Amino acid sequence: MRRREFRLARIAVVAGITLAIAAAIAANRDDVVQAQRLEPALVTICVDGTLRYERTTEATVSSILKRSGIELGPQDVVSPATDQPPYYGMVISVTRVRIETEEQTVPVPYGIRKRFTNSLPPGHVKDVSAGINGEELRRYSVRYENNVEVDRKLIDAKAVKEPVDRVVNIGSRGSYTSRGEFRSREVRIMHASAYEPGPTSCGPRCTGRTASGLRAGYGIAAVDPKVIRLGTRLYIEGYGYAIAADTGRAIKGNRIDICFKTVREARQFGLKKVKVHILEP
Repeated sequence: MRRREFRLARIAVVAGITLAIAAAIAANRDDVVQAQRLEPALVTICVDGTLRYERTTEATVSSILKRSGIELGPQDVVSPATDQPPYYGMVISVTRVRIETEEQTVPVPYGIRKRFTNSLPPGHVKDVSAGINGEELRRYSVRYENNVEVDRKLIDAKAVKEPVDRVVNIGSRGSYTSRGEFRSREVRIMHASAYEPGPTSCGPRCTGRTASGLRAGYGIAAVDPKVIRLGTRLYIEGYGYAIAADTGRAIKGNRIDICFKTVREARQFGLKKVKVHILEP
């Protein structure tokens, strides 16, 4: 009986000693952790174009900024994240972000309306009325980071003032004149030659008819149909209004052959580069 009591007493003593040691170890660990928490970390804060150096014992980036008196806007960006714990040498960057709506008035270029007339010499141009640019109001969403624009997106646009076209009269003649107003769809620099509808230019078997069936004469141009479709209306600077209505074995690629009434006129024109306006009604 005494042996049993002695054994129980010894177990109790050992258990008490073990608990005391465990408590001491835990207390020591808490002291170490607390000491680590209290040890200040040196961090650098980059904000508003300045550098701040802080020794801090705060637990998170957010608390460091708050303690330093740095207020964050709703769209500001912080790096590292605000819930990150600090460490020695950490660099905290605050990017000020704002998004603004801005309006801008931009000019809308006027167009040119060409009217062909036989009241002017062929190839001559006369202004009828001047063009006036229009205006368009555009709204943008603009993102600024640290007061520097980094992105601009168009929200909407509306016309404030419609442009007024410039109107010009262009001298022309022949059976295809006075067809109304046209706009240039394309402008080409082409190698031009000249011919007349008689046998001197077209050979003894010429019929005076073009490949499209129209009668040859002033205002008819021979083209390569792969480049300019037959039936296309043209304005040739220095010549006047014409229609692409004929073809020729030598007229390939960027070449055009324009018709005159007489051999003399065709020879006077010769060979030259011309600016050809491809028109759309």
